[in-house]
Amino acid sequence: MINDIQQQLRHFFPGQNFPEQEIEEGLEKGEIFTEKLKILPFLQTALFDEKVLEVELDGKPRIYFSRLQDDLPDHTEDEEENEILSDEDEYSPGDYLTKMSHIVTLPLEPGLGNLHLRYSRFIVLRMFTNTYAIEMGTTFEDLTRVGDLPVLRLSFPTLAKISRNAREFRAKVPEVMDFTVLIKMGKKLKTITTAPLDISIKGMSFSMSQDEQKLFLPDAIHSLQLYLNDELVAGLDGTVKKLSKVRKKGGIEYICEVEFDLITPILAAVIETTVASVQRAHLKDLAEKSDVSGVKLIA
Repeated sequence: MINDIQQQLRHFFPGQNFPEQEIEEGLEKGEIFTEKLKILPFLQTALFDEKVLEVELDGKPRIYFSRLQDDLPDHTEDEEENEILSDEDEYSPGDYLTKMSHIVTLPLEPGLGNLHLRYSRFIVLRMFTNTYAIEMGTTFEDLTRVGDLPVLRLSFPTLAKISRNAREFRAKVPEVMDFTVLIKMGKKLKTITTAPLDISIKGMSFSMSQDEQKLFLPDAIHSLQLYLNDELVAGLDGTVKKLSKVRKKGGIEYICEVEFDLITPILAAVIETTVASVQRAHLKDLAEKSDVSGVKLIA
């Protein structure tokens, strides 16, 4: 069994060393998963919390992005009565995952990844929680559709491992939270008002339109004002570190990541308090989603 797991790990994570003792310890500590039932809660969390997934193909360094998608069944109609059949077979969001047969994702961004994915043997989906990343090994099955939406069908992961310290802690900003950021673009350009996606003590990411994203350049410095419940909590500079785009059901989300310039200990403390507030709001949001879905989601 250990040899089989070792071979799978080497396929999905080439270049990493997996001694037998390390695998045994990982299985014992619950940091390596080979049972679908233990992987299921992570996929349910990714779906209900609409988490961005990093996608790695055949161990190559280029990272693509996607989101998990529900796989709604086709409605069957009774030809004689022209009614949708039986309430007892009514589908609840995320039900398909509990069958543990496959998963469905939105097309990758950048779009070239969709071509590479079709010819990749080993695919890793990486999801970030509050304290670690969960990396799940899967394979490509088919290009298909859910209704009118083009999607990718992948095998249900049979292997996953926890990777700690994969990146600094980031608190996801729930949509229900009244948190905005104003970005000053210079005297000749208007100030951009947008919603943060996540925040850490080191920086934050926020979304914008395609035209607005074109105004940002790597390593450019912008003045930021952070507002919670219409109150200014911090004004500081942020350096653009990364520009990316991720597919959503309704189109493309354009994202900018900035690193904060925390020039005083007081400013650092304010950001730390803000991160804690966002984290509490996210935990509350997850709890509400868990109540609605009946699924225990992972923070």
